[in-house]
Amino acid sequence: MPFRVVYTADDLKTALDEFKEHDYIFVDTAGYSPKDKEKRDEMKHILDAAKEITEIETYLVLSVTTKYRDLLAICDTYKEMDSYKIVFTKLDETSAFGNIYNIRLYTGAEISYTTDGQDVPDDIEAFNPQYIVKSILGGS
Repeated sequence: MPFRVVYTADDLKTALDEFKEHDYIFVDTAGYSPKDKEKRDEMKHILDAAKEITEIETYLVLSVTTKYRDLLAICDTYKEMDSYKIVFTKLDETSAFGNIYNIRLYTGAEISYTTDGQDVPDDIEAFNPQYIVKSILGGS
């Protein structure tokens, strides 16, 4: 699959134009700290540039092992930038899934995918609410 590294909104516009014949174009942004306002502003500028050209879906990727208070702060920070769907990672690193439920209630954002291991893309799965509910309630 072809790919491009972009650093600016103009770079992204060029890449989107180059790939316009493709059905889907995935843009993976750097994992900046939500406290880095300058980087957040750059990312928002890039997202806005993409919206000028095409319809986009934004996914906020969160680790299920992150402390709840930090998850709230991250969700609030990125909600200021764009509406998003959520991907929860590292399900294989915990047995406590309550944050998934809590963040869903807090944000109202759709949880689309989860990851359960290091073998990307093999370990990416569509969100399975029954599995999470059973895990939270102690079912099998």
